[in-house]
Order: sequence, then structure tokens, then C-alpha cells
Amino acid sequence: MVKKVLIASESAFRRSFLSEMLGSHKDIIVVDFVRNANEAIDIIEKKSLDALILDIEFENEEWVKQFYPVMKSFPIETIILTDKNPKTLDSTNIPIILKSYDYIVKPNGVWKNELPKIRDKIISKVLMIEIPKIHKIDSKTRQMNKDIFIPQSQKLKATKIEDSNKIIKPKIESRSEEYFLDLSPVTIKKLDTRVIVIGASVGGPRTLRTIFNEVPKDFPAPILVVQHLNHLFMRQFVTSLRDICKMDVKIGLNYEEIQPGIIYFSPGDKHMQVTVKNEKPCVRTFEGEPVNFCRPSVDVLFYSTARVYKEKTLGILLTGMGRDGVDGLHAIKSKGGKTIAESEETSVLYGMPKVAAETGAADLIIPNYKIVEKMINFVN
Repeated sequence: MVKKVLIASESAFRRSFLSEMLGSHKDIIVVDFVRNANEAIDIIEKKSLDALILDIEFENEEWVKQFYPVMKSFPIETIILTDKNPKTLDSTNIPIILKSYDYIVKPNGVWKNELPKIRDKIISKVLMIEIPKIHKIDSKTRQMNKDIFIPQSQKLKATKIEDSNKIIKPKIESRSEEYFLDLSPVTIKKLDTRVIVIGASVGGPRTLRTIFNEVPKDFPAPILVVQHLNHLFMRQFVTSLRDICKMDVKIGLNYEEIQPGIIYFSPGDKHMQVTVKNEKPCVRTFEGEPVNFCRPSVDVLFYSTARVYKEKTLGILLTGMGRDGVDGLHAIKSKGGKTIAESEETSVLYGMPKVAAETGAADLIIPNYKIVEKMINFVN
């Protein structure tokens, strides 16, 4: 599928260079290139686009900041070319990275010599973009269409795994005792609430932000989330969510008791799981080997929640690459819990939820603007 892109850069040379480089690929059309945010808005409003390539030099703060409202208000995926590694940025510059679809650190040296070295990387990121048919999750039109929803899971002829009751465990190192990727019995007298667990990767921050904006303040259950981010981005992301969420949002602390009405995020670069302490469900965070090449891993959270909460669990797998969380959904189903995978319609990257759909791990395959309704129905 041909991708239509807009290039924004303060440098005339870089605008021209990027245009020629991207336009050389048969599946990419450079619709235009612009010097500033006003010109970008004019093009975005008039033309159908798939991506904005935003070339940033962070030393020019005024130029960078003018693109914040563009990324916030317009349904266009942004790939940032940055002169600095995001890990070295101060907190004031982190939000523009978080709101982007992806970023690439530009090589040092003379552009015409160095940029061709990352040509394939830029092109591959553009080609990977899957633009949802409907962009804004809180669209009024979407709310009006709720009554005509038919679960895709009823129409999907999923490829069944050989034994539907068999839980396939991720391949991990011999130190697997740290992960507790098992479903052995847990002693707990009473669970006061149900629980929602969510996993997301590429495209997850945007989707989670819009989903949690719709969750009511009196939501009567805890929500635990694994988002594939490092610790720096995770802190900034959780802080940004507090401005829009009606529920309390925090990073889970080791062995704190899980309470209703709170959204717990895994720390960046650490796994998070549900465990039991003093016969009550608690958060456990720990370092360890990656599972499914990920730390934090969605499977670590999903397995442990199925083990403790059993049929009181709703597992939700959102946009992302790979298959992290798929086996965890199978585990939740095996204990009588319910499972949801985001549909291709709204997934930024239809990888993890696609595998969940194909293997029968998901009870429902639905667009992300339907998820809050299902969450509320489950806990009530």
C-alpha cells in the first residue's frame, strides 16, 4: 500500500534531501515539504496523508514547540528525526517524543554522507505505519455506532492451536523461578474486586491515553498495565496521564496492596506481576531476563493475574509488534477469565493482537473505542 508523507524541516537542504530519498521508493509518495507548523497544518487539512516526517534540531526550541499542537490535534502519525538520543533529553522535550509514532536518531557528520546510512530504517518505519480507518477514539460518531457492533470473534475462523486447553509458555532461561509463568494454585481467601490487565507496545501510549480518558472516576476495580517503555519514558508517560485520567495513576511499587480505582503501570525496564501477601493481592516488581525479548513483559503480568484472580480477570491486548501477551491471554481464558484483542481497524501496529486473534486467545476482537464499554460491563 502506497504511503503519502509530508516532510517538515527548518533546513531547505534537508527538506530536499529527505524528499528525494523517500520519494525514491516505489511505495512512498512525498506529497509536499514545509518549513513550519502553519504550513504543515495547511497541507494536513487539505490532503490525505499517512505520515509526517518531522526533522528536529532541539537547540531551536521555538521551532520544535510549534509542532506540539499539530501532533495533539491532527490524526497523522509522526516519525521524528532527532539530533539527540531521547534518553538524554530533559523532561520538557520528552512529550513530543511520547506523542510520536516512532523516532530515529540522526547520524553525526555531514548529512549528504551520513543520512543514506539510515535510509532503509526511515523507509521501513514509514512502510510499517498502519493508519486506522477511524482516528479519534472519542469521536461522537463512534459512540453512535455502538449499537451495531458485532463481535469479530464470531466471524473470525481462527486458526486453533492443537489443544485449546494447553498454555504455551514463553521460552525463558533456567532462572524461570523469578517469572512465575505458571498456573499453580494460590491460597487467597477472598478477592474483593475483579481486575483489568492491559498490555501494549508500539502505538500503545496514544491508545492508552485516549482509553483512560474515558474510564469513570468511580471505576470499581484496579487496572494493571504493561507498556513497553524504558524507565525514563515510563515516568514521563504516567505523569502525563494524571492530567487527563479521572482515576489515580501510578507506577506500581514492590509488594504494595492492589486497590480498586487505581491504574498501576509497570516500572520501565522491570517486570510487574500480581502476587499474594498476607492473603491479599499485591504488586510485585522485579528485574530479570526479558520474556519474549521484552522487559517489562505482558505475559509475566497476564500469567500471574490469571493465577491469582482466575475468572475475575479481563485481559486486554492492544497494538504492538511480536506476540508478547498472547500466551498470557490463553492463560487467562484457561482460568475462566475474559479476553479482548484490539482489531486491525484501530491498531497502529497489528502484531500482538493479530496473533491473539489467529490463535483463539481473544474472546472478542474489537476496535479500541469499544474497549471502555467492555471494561465497565465486566466489572459491573
